[in-house]
Amino acid sequence: MKTLPRVAAIHDISGYGKCSLTVAIPILSAAGIEVCPLPTALLSTNTLFDEFTFHDFTPYMDEYIAHWHKLGLKFDSVYSGFLGSETQIQTVIDFINNFDSGVSIIDPVMGDNGQIIKTYTEGMCNKMKDLVSIADLATPNITEASILTGRPYSPDELGEKAARNMCEEIIALGTKSVVLTGVVRKDKLFNCGIENGKNYFEMEIDLLPFHMHGTGDVFTSVLAAGLLRGHSLSASVRSAAEFVRDTMEYSNDVEDAFDRGVAFEPYACLLGTGIYFPK
Repeated sequence: MKTLPRVAAIHDISGYGKCSLTVAIPILSAAGIEVCPLPTALLSTNTLFDEFTFHDFTPYMDEYIAHWHKLGLKFDSVYSGFLGSETQIQTVIDFINNFDSGVSIIDPVMGDNGQIIKTYTEGMCNKMKDLVSIADLATPNITEASILTGRPYSPDELGEKAARNMCEEIIALGTKSVVLTGVVRKDKLFNCGIENGKNYFEMEIDLLPFHMHGTGDVFTSVLAAGLLRGHSLSASVRSAAEFVRDTMEYSNDVEDAFDRGVAFEPYACLLGTGIYFPK
């Protein structure tokens, strides 16, 4: 019988302002992957808006997962992003350890540009290290990598030696592979990584002169799509970087794009093989 790769996606969901599940579900689905969402919170908009409604899903997560257990569900991957508490981080750890969950892809969302997310405590940051330690793949940005390694964050350019050292220190936590995202050098953006604990690589792409929210979720979702459709880590990283660049360029002329997030929808049809092939 035919089967689709199946992912348990553990993220929050925002009604407006694309990120988390409203990015992961359509991107992975377009790549031919079945997505089973496990919400961590329900928000009216993402948290970049001055006001938003918020409902914490933590009290219901154990019951939700227990029903999945009862059904005997199995997954080819578990993919997590922003988590709202130490309890939720432990829930993901337990899910990976106790479920037939396949490849674990952990985006350790804790901050950016040297700033830790306001809701994150020292205990949560330490707990995230525990989660990363059992991941098959972790995708931190420089701020998150600094938290994971205990290195002080520096706004200076991260050279190849420093990037490699940071990746090696994250591998030392226990994760099998790592992709360090958002390494800026002059007018270029690099994604640096170590595959299977030993093979270091860097991939370069042009740096755009503007930012949009949700790009990290788009990047990791496209990366996950590539891996789950059988492509290599390096090919999947290249695919994700090019997809983010092209959709950001397109979005720059879309109405309210800097509120609504990256307009990736017109490009999703190009992910059918799991790898992005531009027109």
